[in-house]
Amino acid sequence: MERCPGCNARLRGRVVCARCQADLTMLVHSEQAAEAWLATAMEYLATGELTRCISALQLALALNKTQLAFVFRDFLIAQQTQHVVNLLAQKQILAAKQVLYSMRGLFAYSNSLQKLNAFSDYLLLNGTDNKSDL
Repeated sequence: MERCPGCNARLRGRVVCARCQADLTMLVHSEQAAEAWLATAMEYLATGELTRCISALQLALALNKTQLAFVFRDFLIAQQTQHVVNLLAQKQILAAKQVLYSMRGLFAYSNSLQKLNAFSDYLLLNGTDNKSDL
């Protein structure tokens, strides 16, 4: 944190503002925790633990909405959207639904995830290998 959120004074590494005397210790700890959770989310993604990755990312964003966290969230959504599309193209609808289920915490941020979920629901309900087509 570069500036005091209360009076906009430069902090110069201090946790107590020189101008308004606000104690910013909790805010600094919150920023540090958000950075740690974002790093954890990236590690979970690298090890293929998507559900844990999303949970860690949501915690990071709840603590501090940084540009890096938003970029990572958007990257994750784009990556998983492509993965779901590939699964649907291979007619692996249940696998696609599992990925979408693990991504449910990010649905509010992604129109494409919402549409893919609706489309996969449609495919499940109508069946991909209709016997009447034979």
